[in-house]
Amino acid sequence: MKAPLALAAVLAASLAAIPAPAQQGPAAQVNGPELGEVLVTANRQTTRFYQQDRPFVGLRRRADSAVMWFTISSDTRDEPTRRQEIHTVLLGALDRAAAAGFEIVSGNSQLQTVTRENYKSLPIEWAGRVDTGKVQVMARAKLTGSAQETQGRLQAFVWSLKKTGRATVETGGGISLTVINPDQYREAIIGLVAQDARRTAALFGPEFTFNLSGIDGQVAWSQVSSTDVFLYIPYRYSIVPK
Repeated sequence: MKAPLALAAVLAASLAAIPAPAQQGPAAQVNGPELGEVLVTANRQTTRFYQQDRPFVGLRRRADSAVMWFTISSDTRDEPTRRQEIHTVLLGALDRAAAAGFEIVSGNSQLQTVTRENYKSLPIEWAGRVDTGKVQVMARAKLTGSAQETQGRLQAFVWSLKKTGRATVETGGGISLTVINPDQYREAIIGLVAQDARRTAALFGPEFTFNLSGIDGQVAWSQVSSTDVFLYIPYRYSIVPK
């Protein structure tokens, strides 16, 4: 399985009229988040998860997973002992994650699973103090129930990790969303854009059509709610006479 991409908010389904891509989930929406009732003294830019350059039509779906960053650090002066303490805590995290149905992953964009075979290859970085090192990884969980429930499960897992020597575990407690292989939804997104362009042109009468550009761009993504992401291609179209 391809590694998921973390969504900043990062970031499962297509419309019934569009062939369903692999790893499909709950029903999708063809456009951005519905705003509901808004204050007319406010503006769209003040709404949560607003993104200025995001087009209106795309594929909204529930994220595949949620991740929570945590840091394992040690300030033991002896470097081999410091490294061993960090690795011992990380190895314990791997075992606890497997038992709890979680995974340990690493990476700033494209995520890679941390395993008993590769955990020692993670870089131990300087932690800002003399003779202090750290490893930063994430706990990953399937996004089931609400975002708050998933965050609580991940938080409890991180808090349960056992310390060794002078090694400690810290987390900010927030979560980020992930989507597995966004490019698999490319055909569905193009179909939605084509539907919208045809429907909009038809509103102007049979003598009008549309010019479409940017549809060859890469699939992009943004977060649109605490559990949902919006996958899109940065297209533009204009309505023109035939």
